[in-house]
Parts: sequence; structure tokens; C-alpha cells
Amino acid sequence: MPRLLSAHPTLRARDIKALAEWYRDTLGFEIRLLWEDPVTFSIVERDLARFGIAQRDAAFGPVAVYAIVEDVDGLYAEFLARRVTINRPLEITNYEMKDFDLTDPEGNRICFGQGVESE
Repeated sequence: MPRLLSAHPTLRARDIKALAEWYRDTLGFEIRLLWEDPVTFSIVERDLARFGIAQRDAAFGPVAVYAIVEDVDGLYAEFLARRVTINRPLEITNYEMKDFDLTDPEGNRICFGQGVESE
């Protein structure tokens, strides 16, 4: 049976790198990822708290959450059986996750993913 293991909210920023550096320098987080150049996404982490940081835009909705899943294939099948509208089908990404996403009735983006082994 699929299990949700953790969830990671995505914060919105006008300057992603500057906000990641603020979390590091002011709140003691570690910058785990600065994606692309110029930066289009970041992950900051402290203890068990992990926040994504993305550009302010309509694609992610008011809030976005990345939920780590055990058995993402099973969860995807469950949601399809429940006739949930999926925005992006299940796929293996270039960031080494197998994931899919949906949008709730209020426009919040929820992505469900599971790590994949590098080949």
C-alpha cells in the first residue's frame, strides 16, 4: 500500500538565490540545491525541515508541496482509480525522481514523488 513519508513546501520568491542565502545566513539552513544558472529552483534544509524555493508564477499555484512517497506507482494508480485529474503524468525526471502532480480545488500544486536509482 502506498505511504506518504514526508512533505516539502515550496516557498515563492522574486530572487530565488537571494532567499536561499537568507535562509542559510540568517536562519542557519544549508543550501542543498541551486538548480540551473540563473537559479530557477533551490532547496534549503535544516534538520528534518526542507523547503523548496521557486519563482513567483502561476504554474505552481499559491502554494506547492512535494510529498515523498513509498510506492509512487501504487499511489498514481489509486488516484487514477478515484478519477483524480492529474496535471502531469507519472514520469522519471532528470532530477532522479519518479513523480506526478495535481492541483487541488484551490489551485495549490501537489507533487508526489519517489527517488530512483541512477543508472
